[in-house]
Amino acid sequence: MTDERDILGKADALLRRHVQPGTDDEPSADVPVLTELVSPPSALPLAAGGLAPAVPPQRLPDDQLAREVVAEVVQAVQARLAGDLERRLTQHLVAQVQASVSATLGDLRQDIANAVGDAVAEALSRRLPR
Repeated sequence: MTDERDILGKADALLRRHVQPGTDDEPSADVPVLTELVSPPSALPLAAGGLAPAVPPQRLPDDQLAREVVAEVVQAVQARLAGDLERRLTQHLVAQVQASVSATLGDLRQDIANAVGDAVAEALSRRLPR
């Protein structure tokens, strides 16, 4: 335990070294130091099994929590909708492309038949005397 408290003390000392110039030697009262944020391990309840301390979840302000939840929900909905939209568009487009290709092939067959018929008629008219 002494080592853990020593680590927290060293971390606080490191934070105090990086105080903005022109301010007091001590950090301002509105900026917490590490020991204010982290409870000593003996003060934390043990997790089930008793091997490690159970760390209570950090309470967020309600507006920040709401923003984070909304952002997470929006991201999940966007991902799901993007997948659904892609799948539905693919199904719809495949059907539309197949119908267009089928119609185009039908038109081309008729155009080819007409062109061949016209070419045969023209070739015969050149060869046969009138």
